[in-house]
Amino acid sequence: MLGVALGALAVDLIAAWLSGSLALIADAAHRVTDVIGISIAFGAATIAARPATHDRSFGYARAEVIAACVNAGLLVALGLFIGYEAVLRIATPETPEPGPMLVAAVIGLVGSGTAALIMRSEHSGFAARGAFLDVLGDAIGSIAAIVAAVIVIATGWKYADPLASLAIVFLVVPRALLLLRDAMYVLMESTPRRLSLPAVRERILRVPGVIGVHDLHAWQITAGLPMITAHVIAADVADHHRILHEVDTCLG
Repeated sequence: MLGVALGALAVDLIAAWLSGSLALIADAAHRVTDVIGISIAFGAATIAARPATHDRSFGYARAEVIAACVNAGLLVALGLFIGYEAVLRIATPETPEPGPMLVAAVIGLVGSGTAALIMRSEHSGFAARGAFLDVLGDAIGSIAAIVAAVIVIATGWKYADPLASLAIVFLVVPRALLLLRDAMYVLMESTPRRLSLPAVRERILRVPGVIGVHDLHAWQITAGLPMITAHVIAADVADHHRILHEVDTCLG
């Protein structure tokens, strides 16, 4: 994916310089964040795979969440910048050279499509999800640039290019904000969604021999790695090993 992103970036930069297209400048700027984001995601996934140590008893899985925050932040900042430039272009429109713009957008769409195929089944984790969002944004940007180039060729309408850039912003930024929200939810050690702590407490209390539960906490280390801790009070005459096994089984 990193190789695809670098190749597409080179094409976009050359075509943006030749055509003066804001949509291609936006696409090239987004590909810069792709190169950074994919590198961050790869590094985070590598770090996250390291085993736990005495100093890091939960391991390094949170590296993926931090990488997702960085990626999402880059996408949001880039979207705000592109949106600002698009508004300026709408106020003072310029007609880009549609030929280089169309060629680069088609090549970019092929590259983005290839990367999307690579990532189509690999975006469950936070780092991979951030990288997949980058690729998705590229594909959307390339499609928008193709549409804008065709409109300019057919009608010469000056507003097609900045409006295509705004379309990229409106499609990519909300997804980046959702990723940032989910990553921050994990970093704040919030209770995983679709998990009810009162229901968990009630289920533990139904285990024979359990007479109390307190200090019940649930959070996520990273996507797909939830954790629950609790202090379970058992009756003095109960089989503590059996209770521990049953509580562990019902929570699993």
